Amino acid sequence: MSADEIKNTPDVEAAAEPEKTEAAAAETTEAAKKPAAKKPAAKKTAAAKAEGDEAKAEKKAPAKKPAAKKAPAKAEKAADEKAAKPAAKKPAAKKAASAKAEKAAPKKAAAKPAAKAAVAEPKAERPPKQKAPAKAVEEARKGAAGTATFVDASGKELEARKLDEARFAVAADVNTLHLVVRAEQAARRSGTASTKTRGEVSGSTAKLYRQKGTGRARAGSVKSPIRTGGGIVFGPRPRSFDIKINKKVVRKALSMALSDRAANGRVFVAAGLELAEPSTRAVEQFLVNLDCAAPVLFVTHDEPVLLKSVRNLPYAEASEVAALSTEQVLRARSLVLTEKAFAALNEA
Repeated sequence: MSADEIKNTPDVEAAAEPEKTEAAAAETTEAAKKPAAKKPAAKKTAAAKAEGDEAKAEKKAPAKKPAAKKAPAKAEKAADEKAAKPAAKKPAAKKAASAKAEKAAPKKAAAKPAAKAAVAEPKAERPPKQKAPAKAVEEARKGAAGTATFVDASGKELEARKLDEARFAVAADVNTLHLVVRAEQAARRSGTASTKTRGEVSGSTAKLYRQKGTGRARAGSVKSPIRTGGGIVFGPRPRSFDIKINKKVVRKALSMALSDRAANGRVFVAAGLELAEPSTRAVEQFLVNLDCAAPVLFVTHDEPVLLKSVRNLPYAEASEVAALSTEQVLRARSLVLTEKAFAALNEA
């Protein structure tokens, strides 16, 4: 009989029960006590398998249960270990990175000075050029403002006299000075440039050729401006470039220029400077001893010998008191007057 038929017939089941061994009975009782163990056995065993197979499955099931129970504990431990391991590894990684950076930083810092030293070695071979010490420029000699400094032939200061305020204490006006200087420069122009017009050019007045029939442009005179040798159109003619300036304005401009030099203490008077004959060397030695700022304007009054002695000096210029101009005073940095010239300017 099959297993299904035996189950359906209770009598047969009862008859078959005594045939079971005591060990099988004990196993069945244990299986009955543990209902949870029947589920895996039922899943694994098929309906067509025999009871012997069921018994074998029941024997194996109790051995697998502890493993199934322990597995969650191991998984929990493994999870705890994994969670703990990264936390422990992170600081180690940071320390390792910082240690590497510290090791690498000294190496780079040590390498840089070596490279600089290698580059600087050729420069050290050539010593730098030493610059010559700058020479101290001595300031030119000057006196007190508003006074004239009297000096002898050796350049030694004798005394200082106050200058006339009407001539040496006039406020400067740039426009007035500019106008007067322009007039002085324009008056020096000769204005003799001249050209000839077609009426002044010499030549025949006959017509060059007939009006028509030649194929050329018509022409009537050889003195035409469009021909070579002809007259000049609108060319320069003799003229005067003089600019009319009032005499009072001219005198005032001269006083302004003299006042500016007096305010800076650049007025000197040569006392006892008299020459029997022209001598450029004597005047030059006097100016060197004076040690005044160049260029120098030497002003005389009816003293032709001094005029001839000064005119060959490249840094000096001479002029008579009557012919003194504003441009000359402004062009010079220092004024050197003779005693006669000083009396004519300051007391006039």
